[in-house]
Amino acid sequence: MLRKKIAALVAAGMLVLSSSAFATNVGPGLGYVLIGDKSGPVYDLLASWLNNWFWWNQAFAITFGTSGYDQGLIGMTETNQFVADNMDALAADIAKGEGEYIDTLSTMLNVSDSVAFKAALQNNFDEIFTSADVSAEEVTSKIYSFVS
Repeated sequence: MLRKKIAALVAAGMLVLSSSAFATNVGPGLGYVLIGDKSGPVYDLLASWLNNWFWWNQAFAITFGTSGYDQGLIGMTETNQFVADNMDALAADIAKGEGEYIDTLSTMLNVSDSVAFKAALQNNFDEIFTSADVSAEEVTSKIYSFVS
């Protein structure tokens, strides 16, 4: 009798822990890396289970843009905040095509060719900063169009 109760509790616990497995996207992390683009209930369950048990890997992926994380909502929010907090200094760096703020932005966006990125921003300064009262969201949106 006790074994049946324990087995039922374990099964219920596994179902609760893997409830996100029935979603079509299990998110970034070890599950994404090992399972890749394979889909289906078994693959989704396995990927979700790996992501849940190795949660620190998923946290790292979201923080640093690895293991399947590709600058979703969180990355955009962080970039918006950086641009909003440093709008004047960033505008000055983009106008020069170099500087601490544009380097930080390049790193935040994980740009593969920072020299080309900086040149593209400098060459399109007027398109990015369309007016004195342009919003950080507008600037960020324009900057994202130059990320390769």
